[in-house]
Amino acid sequence: MTVHPRNVVVVGGGVAGIAAAIELSKNPNVHVTLLEARDRLGGRIVTRRNLISPDLESSGLVPPGTSEIAFDFGASWIHGVDPSNPLYALVKAGHVEYVHTDTDLMFFAPSQPALPTEESNYYWKVVWDLLDEAQAYATEHRDQIPEDMSFLEWLNQYLDAKQSDDSNESNYMSERLKQAVRGLSMYWADENAIPLEKVSMKYMDAEEIFPGEHSLVHNGFDRVVKVLEDQLKDVTVLLDHVVNRIEYDDTEVRVSTSKGLFTADQVLVTLPLGVLKAHSETLFSPPLPATKQRAIQHLGFGTMYKILLFFPTCFWPDNVHFINFLPSKLTKEPHPHLVARFNLNDRQLEALAVYMQDLANYSSLMPVYNKPILIGYATNRAAELMERLSDEEARMVYMCQLAHYYDILISDKEGEGEALWPKVSFMSRWNQDPFAYGSYSSIPVGATPTDIKTFEIPVGARLLSSVERGDSCNNDEATVDGADKWISTDDPSSGKVFFAGEHTASGHFASIQGALISGRREAAMILGQRDNTETTY
Repeated sequence: MTVHPRNVVVVGGGVAGIAAAIELSKNPNVHVTLLEARDRLGGRIVTRRNLISPDLESSGLVPPGTSEIAFDFGASWIHGVDPSNPLYALVKAGHVEYVHTDTDLMFFAPSQPALPTEESNYYWKVVWDLLDEAQAYATEHRDQIPEDMSFLEWLNQYLDAKQSDDSNESNYMSERLKQAVRGLSMYWADENAIPLEKVSMKYMDAEEIFPGEHSLVHNGFDRVVKVLEDQLKDVTVLLDHVVNRIEYDDTEVRVSTSKGLFTADQVLVTLPLGVLKAHSETLFSPPLPATKQRAIQHLGFGTMYKILLFFPTCFWPDNVHFINFLPSKLTKEPHPHLVARFNLNDRQLEALAVYMQDLANYSSLMPVYNKPILIGYATNRAAELMERLSDEEARMVYMCQLAHYYDILISDKEGEGEALWPKVSFMSRWNQDPFAYGSYSSIPVGATPTDIKTFEIPVGARLLSSVERGDSCNNDEATVDGADKWISTDDPSSGKVFFAGEHTASGHFASIQGALISGRREAAMILGQRDNTETTY
């Protein structure tokens, strides 16, 4: 028996692509080529270890010691620090350091002091219990929940039912608590980078969470990438190779890139969902089956925006991990005198107005590094608007938002006011990134977990018969390449095109562990596939 080697091309060098390439390369009869469009591996894990140069630090514009900090502009959290999480082994191998973040400061409205800890903790408890109840409701009543029902609709019905004036009744809830619940429920929107009005109520329970704490990495998530990179010694890794066409038939795959053509027996596509949304119609020939096209269209892909603000000193409590600002009637329009104070232009004002209607929130790095650094976040429409601004413009937007709550930022006293303003900031731009077009996936209204599962079925191609050519356009499971009369179809047994990435990980989408799981899953499927050209006798 002669074993013929197989060539597999992996498109995309994020965690999913690297993990798959490692597993594939363990088979001596499989040659793996990993194509990455960027000049680095890691995908949406981006750690900047030289963000603050020694010269910038010595200038006094940033706090002393910041040049030694590794800053993550992409993934930065471990969701479930537990051995059952497959990411855990890589975290340990890479000596990744992390801290559990569990303290916060909450503001109810502008020009009001922060809430007492007891009150803010109570509000959070109510919201966590409500989210648990929503997920349980989705599990127990899925068949009765309309496909187009959003979590926001369910939330409004839930709060509207709390009408009793008697605090001893089960359906009592004060107006103040209702306002807090509405605002803090936006945490779900921020966490999943999808507006509440688009979150599918029917599948609120779709995500499976590993046990363990949710922790912030503070010595660089790239350590995980490095652990994986060190296992690529038997893989041909090619950077700066932008894939612009994937053609396939029943015998081979041809991958066209900015630096040449690659042929393979199978291809594993780990491009982010944002890239598939933007380019899948022109990327694949024949076009993908209708099942894949629907999934790409229906699944959500949102943006998590970050801005690092380097302050000269800490004017907020130095022991809190988060600062949250609830939206209210008083945040519907930014205060005119503050807009003028920070000299905001129309684009900045639009971004600020949208941001202040969300749950505006920050992470403080004081408890982590003892440095006065805040990370401001934005998602959805606010994130898109922020990314259109320059670093300085965005910095002033966040300063204006903070000034609605911290009078010290506009004080005329010596050492206050402008003396406290950061002079340096850095921001992410995932929505504008042509190799991402966003941060991570979600299940919005109109989508289902089946849309994620469909990516687990590889895509094959076959020639149409003369009869089929007449009615192929009505075939829901296949799409035709008009030029060559090839038809694409979901083909579990001999498909040529495979998919991995967090958006393909049922139960673990929108996470690094999801990307890791999916990459290993697809590698096993490729290796387990019996190709009729693999052996001869």
